[in-house]
Amino acid sequence: MRNACWMLLCLSLLPALSKSHAPAAESYRLDMVKTRVSFNIEHFGVPWVSAWFPDFSGDFVLDRDGTASRLDVSVQTATVDCTEPLWNGRLRSADWLDVQRYPLTSFHSTRVDFEGDGAALASGELTLHGITRTVGLAISGLRCSGGTASGASCSFIARTRIKRSDYGLPHGFWTGGDLVDIVISGAGVRSSDLASDGVRAAPPTGSVTPRAY
Repeated sequence: MRNACWMLLCLSLLPALSKSHAPAAESYRLDMVKTRVSFNIEHFGVPWVSAWFPDFSGDFVLDRDGTASRLDVSVQTATVDCTEPLWNGRLRSADWLDVQRYPLTSFHSTRVDFEGDGAALASGELTLHGITRTVGLAISGLRCSGGTASGASCSFIARTRIKRSDYGLPHGFWTGGDLVDIVISGAGVRSSDLASDGVRAAPPTGSVTPRAY
């Protein structure tokens, strides 16, 4: 009888013990030095313009065994940079991003589904040019090191493709194609001691200067 009681007690404790040993959700903040937020537009299948946003903030949570995973990124739209001063002004004008009226672009995930080792799909809301639509960010190359200690990091690449027309942005023969590829490539760090001296990631290599038609 005593053995049976002990067995019942042990069985009742198993769920609690299993839960206590489950990996906790891990929070990371995007490293502004190692992360790049950029976009690319083609025109008749030819690379037409590539630009990046040096001023942004963001964080993400990894919870592989639960539902707490998320990704949030906010971009200061007025910092858009394609390495060409004349075109920088054009991209920031009311004819394009209209940064005076819409200074912020943001993505907030509503769900993250892991798809095997190092891959996930972050579904959420992208707000651009004053319009919010649901998009999916395909995450690949997710690699983490350092465990849960301060200074641990995770690197990743997140991609999505949107239509400029969905966000009220001009497109056409003189302004490039409708499709835009958005890429977030970088790393998150579990330490609050991140670089904050204004240093930003370098512009994307192989940037394409917009063509004047």
